Amino acid sequence: MAKLITKKEYRKKRMRLQIAAGTVDFLWTLFCVALTFGCVLLLADLYRWLKGDIPNTFGVFFDIFEHSIHMNGG
Repeated sequence: MAKLITKKEYRKKRMRLQIAAGTVDFLWTLFCVALTFGCVLLLADLYRWLKGDIPNTFGVFFDIFEHSIHMNGG
């Protein structure tokens, strides 16, 4: 047989579920903020790496381009 609950028990149970839901929402928000911060740090690191690597990677192409401009009267 199903147990009947009173309004007071129902309100108490509902309050506990609302508190649990609010806590889970808060924890997910903290997790998403931390994840966003980590992504921003990774993007900043990628920018610094590219800034230092582009002259090495494309240096030959820059030299060829510069040489071709000087050869063609630029």
